[in-house]
Amino acid sequence: MKLGFMIYSLGRTLAEGAMTLPQALSLIRECGAEGVDVSDWNVRGCSNLELSQMLADAGLAVSCYISGADLTMGPGREKSAALDHLRARLDDAAELGAPTVLFTTGLARQGQDPAEARRNVAAGLAQLLPEARARGLVLTIEDFGAPQSPYQTSAECLETCELAGPDLKLTYDTGNMLMGDEDPVEFLHAVAHKVVHAHAKDWELLPPDADGLPSRSGRKYRGTVVGKGVLDYPAIIAALKAIGYQGYLSFEYEGPGDQVWAAREGCAYLLSLIS
Repeated sequence: MKLGFMIYSLGRTLAEGAMTLPQALSLIRECGAEGVDVSDWNVRGCSNLELSQMLADAGLAVSCYISGADLTMGPGREKSAALDHLRARLDDAAELGAPTVLFTTGLARQGQDPAEARRNVAAGLAQLLPEARARGLVLTIEDFGAPQSPYQTSAECLETCELAGPDLKLTYDTGNMLMGDEDPVEFLHAVAHKVVHAHAKDWELLPPDADGLPSRSGRKYRGTVVGKGVLDYPAIIAALKAIGYQGYLSFEYEGPGDQVWAAREGCAYLLSLIS
């Protein structure tokens, strides 16, 4: 298992101008990561050639390329435009040498049955799978934390993969299934045969009346540093090792605190477990 790092976890720091992209990549390498999950919205204004050189200078590989578009609607002009956008992102991922692509695919619309949203998403991804394969890319979805997500639980993720086709794989997010009230280790056991990439985040459990991300049962969560929240990381890492996972485990931070401090703390903790 190798440590990766989601550049998204430094997104606020980059947007505020407190750190340049080369400085962020240098920090990521200092934290012990070998690869970077490149989210397209965090590297806008930077060509693929420029980004490739920055990554090479920092001694980092691209562990995953992340983008998204809403695919929850049925066939039509809006769906076609979304698919064209994602096709262009497949080109970007291939140019950067990413082995894996993660596409987020939108939220169920007001009044829409999540099962219908899953079917629509799967139909769209089915069109992209041959194009990803032709570019040497593995296309994935992840368990997603937003309340309106069409897929949060293992059953919902597996259904989406089955509908789209056998080439669709999973990025295992260690924490998002909590919003579907599912245990991370039990989730992993259910989807192990589909997992090709992984994200490591953590959650702080909030009081019931607090403003946080809600689970289906009403629990409220807020992002915190990996190792300082409710997730049992020794058990999660042991489960990843038990299924023979040897890919990247990419650090993720969605809390309100200092992102640089969170990166150093969280990566050190993950390295202590996976080394």
